[in-house]
Amino acid sequence: LTDAEKEKLFMEFLEKRRKFFASKRAEEKRNRPPTKAQQRSLMCTYLKNMDRWKPKALKNKYFAKIKELFNKAMTKINNFIDFRTELVEERSKKAEESSSKRAGDELEQESAKKQKVDDDLIKKQLNLRGVWR
Repeated sequence: LTDAEKEKLFMEFLEKRRKFFASKRAEEKRNRPPTKAQQRSLMCTYLKNMDRWKPKALKNKYFAKIKELFNKAMTKINNFIDFRTELVEERSKKAEESSSKRAGDELEQESAKKQKVDDDLIKKQLNLRGVWR
């Protein structure tokens, strides 16, 4: 390799190295955890929109108190069980119970119908025998 080629390769290497470290610094900057002020702002926004707190009431509170309120609101949301799901489950249980009762009733009715049909057949056979005699 000539000196010019070596110099060109070295300059390309330096440029790639510089870009790599610049992108790494930018990525670290993006992935940095939020500051206390940013956390406070996010929590206040959440409490204002979801838990119906007034901004004026939140403005006078310390960070620890806001965090406590936020955690309380989040646990309430995370532990929430929709009452409609319980109603649906109760209805489905009732439906299953009633359907099984209905099935038993239907079986009894069918057996009664079969018995009637059998009785009718016997009567017809007796009548036919009586006619042929």
